[in-house]
Amino acid sequence: MRVGIDIRKADPPGPGQQRYLWRLGEWLATTGHETHFVTVRTQPSDVSLPEAARLHRYHGFSRRRLRDAVNALSLDALLLNPERSRRYRGVPANVLRAGYGTEHYSQKLRSFRSPVERTLRGIWRSMPWTVAEARWERAFYEGTTPPPHVIAQSRYMRRQILDSYAVPEERVHVIHNPVDTDEFRPEARLDLREDARKRWSIDEGAFCLLFLGHNFRLKGLWQLLAVLGSDDLRSRDIHLLVAGSGTGAGQLRKARRLIQRHGLEGRVTLAGAVRSSLEALAASDALIHLSWHDSFGFAPLEGMACGLPVILTPYAGAAELVETGTSGLVVDPDDEDDIAEAIRSLLDPEVRVRMGGAAAAEGARHDEPSNFLRVLGVIEHAVRDRDGPVLW
Repeated sequence: MRVGIDIRKADPPGPGQQRYLWRLGEWLATTGHETHFVTVRTQPSDVSLPEAARLHRYHGFSRRRLRDAVNALSLDALLLNPERSRRYRGVPANVLRAGYGTEHYSQKLRSFRSPVERTLRGIWRSMPWTVAEARWERAFYEGTTPPPHVIAQSRYMRRQILDSYAVPEERVHVIHNPVDTDEFRPEARLDLREDARKRWSIDEGAFCLLFLGHNFRLKGLWQLLAVLGSDDLRSRDIHLLVAGSGTGAGQLRKARRLIQRHGLEGRVTLAGAVRSSLEALAASDALIHLSWHDSFGFAPLEGMACGLPVILTPYAGAAELVETGTSGLVVDPDDEDDIAEAIRSLLDPEVRVRMGGAAAAEGARHDEPSNFLRVLGVIEHAVRDRDGPVLW
């Protein structure tokens, strides 16, 4: 088959959606399928491509020129992330993968804790350009015959999609994200532990809790800092490692203010972006991901595969892999008492060992080749539905 995959970053070094799409394309190429990476963004000039794969650079193309270029590829299948893919509007992509969510979800608004912020964000969502984004996205789901096949990364995301768009239920397939089980495993984490703790000056006896993510507000860092600043937890030997850069200088300034306000100076490390995330996982005893919305999230699964117990919320798709009390804990991000109790339970080393072992076993079941085979099955189904190539 001739398979096209829209990417934003070619051969990205870090984890996340773009690395996943690149590795999926590599795997398809090595299994005999002609893979075409297509991008409308500027990419490095020295990208290393696998055999039987090509990279098509469409940066700066007009919409008509882009249409002609995509049509010339005569693709059997085109996989797009429909969110914010305005440049491809009108393309009858037959496989959609909602990597980040949809423009229509409302759960994300709950991460704005200030009523003023929430009101302003609601106004932003009613602006003409935002409404246009939502309309273009709807066309990807509802504007083609036959309808596209949709890959949802979680049951949570599947519900969001079905509530937002008129897509036949049988065409929305839940395929959880995978993890590179060669890189993320308990042995690799333990081998790096001593050096990782030294890197961030974390005492060996301290309980190190890891926050791994860039959007501090959406991932619940503000709530976490408030909880750790409570009288009970502030008296415990807890160190928080924040591996992420925030979405800008404003979030970093707010993080520093809250650390000071809650009396957590010297007990929180703002490490910035960490590559590879394995180093941050190696320094830690547990991972906490208090996301207000996450279609799945790679970080929790990487932590589980490394043998770390995780604390998640029902609004993170990865929580569907957690058996509460066995491999991790699921809490309400709006309930500080609930969060504090989960953290207290993991202060017991025996509990961490037991949960970490169960988490590692679950993580190992979500390897990349198994995931890619399932995605291939959806692609093949989409190809059988059409009489010819995907044409604009």
